[in-house]
Amino acid sequence: MQIVSLAFEHLAEALRTDPIDESDEHARWAIYRAAVADEALLGLIYEALKDERESSLASAVVVLVLERTERSRHAEWIDILGDEHRGFSDRRSAELGILEDLMSERIPMVMVRDSLGEWSDWLQLKIAESVRISDVLEFVSREGRTKRIRRIASESLRTV
Repeated sequence: MQIVSLAFEHLAEALRTDPIDESDEHARWAIYRAAVADEALLGLIYEALKDERESSLASAVVVLVLERTERSRHAEWIDILGDEHRGFSDRRSAELGILEDLMSERIPMVMVRDSLGEWSDWLQLKIAESVRISDVLEFVSREGRTKRIRRIASESLRTV
């Protein structure tokens, strides 16, 4: 019985990795994680994930890919996952959309004020690290959920 798909084998070959224990999901994760950094390998990743037997591993890889692909392609990646494993990827896709819209100033400050408490720690941290809008950073530096988020927002505010 073949443990991994032919697409995964091609992925490992494309990365020129040493042979791995294909039954070890941590070893497969390392291959996927390295491959995601190379946009030319996304097609192979997509095909390999269709046959990935560890749904939690597939979900983690999809989330990595979402962070590196256009929002318009998120649904096709999320569709690889079974219905019971789409929740986290759906949420991350939505969060990435909020981050993109915020960075492009398509989200009004009133929405930030009204929604920050509902946004995940991950999204708040990404906002603190990535957004360069002083009103947003000032608000997050006061109202961010954790000390770390507030500190990073304050530090980012100084560079705006």
